[in-house]
Amino acid sequence: MASSSCSSARLAPARLARAHRMSPAPLAARRPLARRHISASASSSSIVVAGAAGQTGVRVVERLVERGFHVKAIVRDADKAKETLDAVMANAKSGSVEIVKADLTKQKDAEAIRAALEGAQAAVWAADTKSLGIVPGPLGIAAMAVPALRGMVPKPKADFTALTNFLDAAKEVAKPNFRLAMLTSAAVTRLGWHEDKQKHLDSVVDIPIVRLNPFGVLDVQREAEEVVRNYGISYAIVRPVGLKDDDSWPPARPVLAQGDVLVGRANRRDVADVLIAAATLPECEGKTFEMATITGYPPNDEGLAPAADLLKTDKERVAMGEDLGLGAVEYDATSAGEAFVDANRIAASQLLPGMTQDATKLEMGRTYEQLDRGEVNRESGTEATPRERALAATGSRRWFAPPVPNQDRER
Repeated sequence: MASSSCSSARLAPARLARAHRMSPAPLAARRPLARRHISASASSSSIVVAGAAGQTGVRVVERLVERGFHVKAIVRDADKAKETLDAVMANAKSGSVEIVKADLTKQKDAEAIRAALEGAQAAVWAADTKSLGIVPGPLGIAAMAVPALRGMVPKPKADFTALTNFLDAAKEVAKPNFRLAMLTSAAVTRLGWHEDKQKHLDSVVDIPIVRLNPFGVLDVQREAEEVVRNYGISYAIVRPVGLKDDDSWPPARPVLAQGDVLVGRANRRDVADVLIAAATLPECEGKTFEMATITGYPPNDEGLAPAADLLKTDKERVAMGEDLGLGAVEYDATSAGEAFVDANRIAASQLLPGMTQDATKLEMGRTYEQLDRGEVNRESGTEATPRERALAATGSRRWFAPPVPNQDRER
């Protein structure tokens, strides 16, 4: 592998990724949303899923299989993969899912990853943030409890070697019109906004999990997005709000937004559908956007293409003067870009899950239902409590383990 040792320091100059049209294909959709959800030829296309054994990754594999794609599922832990992917494999056609055991962070597995990407049409990056250098440390997250209670939330240094190695391999051996759909998170830009913009959009910044930024995860994911944007490949970046499973927030209609002002809940199956759209629809090319699930509304019969077509490309948003959280030294509230953000905020502020449409009142680890019942009512601007700081340092299972039941980590 000629360039497996590439690091983020060797990024190609920023440029708009090439737009490629993909041929339409019939879909055997389980629900109307899938009817125009993808445009690649499923029968002849291979899609790679990095982090396929994770809670969202397994949903992506499942939905791809239902659409007739050949899937190469990269997993770090074979035992975990057997546990999480068994049901998908049982319902899949013979040979439609290929398990690739490889650790994205290990150089010894570089050839296996390269082989998985050989001739691939697209890939979905659903790997956990360990692959970006966020690790609990040799003593585990429990060792961080004491500094957390003292008001210190550890923020490790990012490492994008695994991501750049993956991108290098894709550029070398995948199809020329290869597309990467990257899963990150809502709120990744908010702490990077100019201070005047943070004050203006305090309703989405003054949220405990955003202020605490456990393990620096928002900063690391924001930087990882920039790695992808600047790498010279076709891409789309999906930022879901708080992730939920079917039992607590059922699948319904995915809603797309931009400006990083969306707050709420997203069902993992809907996230998987949006990631597949991001990997295959030409309307998603070169765009970064947030998504949430709006319960009570059925999926759009036309799929995500119409909504995705209305989104701005990242290059357009820069040209409009939007502060994208990358360290802007000036903030022009009158620019077209910031007017665009405000328009998104007007819609997003009406879509919170609870009756109380104010995410700043929600303490970290509490639910909107508790807020509506009056069991929690955080005052805006209040410092994080010791319980919240401890949770941020030792209980942020959104990134390291299955989520704590009945907790909202709204972003």
